[in-house]
Amino acid sequence: MFCSDPIERVHLVSTTESDRKNANKIAKLLLNEKLTPCVTFKDIESCFWWEGSINESKEVQIIIKCKEENIEEVFKMISNNHSYELPEIICFPVSTSKDYYQWVYSF
Repeated sequence: MFCSDPIERVHLVSTTESDRKNANKIAKLLLNEKLTPCVTFKDIESCFWWEGSINESKEVQIIIKCKEENIEEVFKMISNNHSYELPEIICFPVSTSKDYYQWVYSF
């Protein structure tokens, strides 16, 4: 039963990209450097303030699973390869099963 298992922590880093091509580029860079074992994508629509007006855009949300010691490098890789002038980069710790934790930390 999950609730009785020890809870472990991994980190999720979230960013958005303008399209699937740019999202795939970032994912491949992170995977090739073994900074993450898994990247997921989701098509989303966003509303946001930019340069004094409200904008709407279709984007691709990218969720990167990583271990704590890779967060800084993940942030750098995203910042250096992102198509946006000011990319959203958000990180938060999440609880997971011991088996999933071990898989994430095996990379």
